[in-house]
Amino acid sequence: MVSKVQKGTKRPAQEPAASEAKKLKEMLRKHGVTKSTYDGIVEAIQHPLAENLTDSVRQMLLAMLPEGLCVPEDKRHEAQLSYVNMVSEIFEGILKKLNDNVAGAAAEVARIEASKSGLELRVTECDEALQAATTHAVECKVKLADATKAVLTCKSNLGDKEKLQKEGDVAFQAAKAEKVALEGALSEDFRLLRDGEVEGALADTHFKKLEVLASNLDLEASLMSALPTCMVKKPAERGSFDTMVVAQLQDKLAKRVADLVEIIQSGEPSAAARQQAVDSAARDLDAAKQVQQQEAEALQAATDLQKACEGRRAEALLNVEQHEPQLTAAKKTMVDNEIERDVFQDHNLVCFKTLQNRQTEMKTKDMPEARQQLEIAAHLGTAEAGA
Repeated sequence: MVSKVQKGTKRPAQEPAASEAKKLKEMLRKHGVTKSTYDGIVEAIQHPLAENLTDSVRQMLLAMLPEGLCVPEDKRHEAQLSYVNMVSEIFEGILKKLNDNVAGAAAEVARIEASKSGLELRVTECDEALQAATTHAVECKVKLADATKAVLTCKSNLGDKEKLQKEGDVAFQAAKAEKVALEGALSEDFRLLRDGEVEGALADTHFKKLEVLASNLDLEASLMSALPTCMVKKPAERGSFDTMVVAQLQDKLAKRVADLVEIIQSGEPSAAARQQAVDSAARDLDAAKQVQQQEAEALQAATDLQKACEGRRAEALLNVEQHEPQLTAAKKTMVDNEIERDVFQDHNLVCFKTLQNRQTEMKTKDMPEARQQLEIAAHLGTAEAGA
C-alpha cells in the first residue's frame, strides 16, 4: 500500500510558468494595463512581418514590455523611452509592409482586370496566325505532291530514254565489239598462224579463236573447209592453194574491219544523241528530286509552324479561361490583406497608441491645492443654493 503523506509535508512549488503569469498579472494591475492591451503589443512584436528582429532581440523586447511600454509616459526614464521608440518603429515597419501588401494586391487586381482585353486580342491573333499557317501547310502539301509527280515523270522519261539507247545501241555496240575482236585476231591469232610462229596444240588453240570469227565472214565453203589445214601449216609447207586461202582470209578480215569502221562512224552521231538524251533525262530527274526535297523540307517547316501556332492558341485560350479565377483569387488576396491591415490598425496599433501616450491617473489628494479649493468652493455654492 502507498503510505499516506505525513502531516506537515510541504506542497510542490508552483510551476515557473504559473508564477510568471501571476507576476505579469500583478504588474499589469499595478500599471493599470489590461491583458488584452498587453497581448496586442505581444502579437505585434511576434508578428511575421517583423522579420528583421532576431530571436534574441524579440525575447528581450517581450521581457522588457511590462516595465517599458506599460509604464505611463510621465514615469518613463531614458531607457524606457528608448524602448518605446524601438517598439514604435516596429509598429511603423509592420504597418508599412501591410500597406505595401494591400497596394501590391490592389495593383495585381488592376493588372489582371486590364489584361483581359489583351488576352482576348492574343486569342484573335493566334487564330489568324493558325489560319495562315494551316493555309501555308496545305499549299506546301500541294507543291510536294506536284514535285513528287514530276519525279515520277522524270523517272519514266529516263527509263524510256535508256530503253531507246539500249535498243539503238545493240548493232552499234556489236559492231564495236566485233571490230575489237577482229583487230585482235589480225594482230595476234591470224598473224601467229600466218607467220608460222606457233604449232601443235597452241596453233590449234589460236585457230579455234580465228575460226569463230571467220564463220561470220561469208567465206565460200571450199575456203572454210580448207582453213584448218592451211592455217596450221608452216609457211614453207604451204602450196599455192594454201597461200591463196591464207591471203583471202586476211583480205576478208581486213575488209570486215573496214566495213565495221564505217558502220561505227555512221552510227556514232545517233549513239551520241541517244546518250545525250539519257544524260539530259538523268539531269532532269536529279533536279526534280532536289525540288522534291526542298518542298518536303518546306512542308516539314510549315507543319512545325502549324503545330506551334496550335500550341500558342491553346495557351492563349487557357489564359482567357483562367482570367476569372485569377481575378477572383487576386481580389481575395487583396481583401485578406486589407483585413489583416485593418485588424492590425484597429487592434494592435490602437493598443500601442493607448500605452504610448498614457499618463498617470491623478487622484484627488494629489491635485494641486488651487484645484482642490476650486472644487470645495463649487460644492459649497451648490449647498447654499439648495438651502
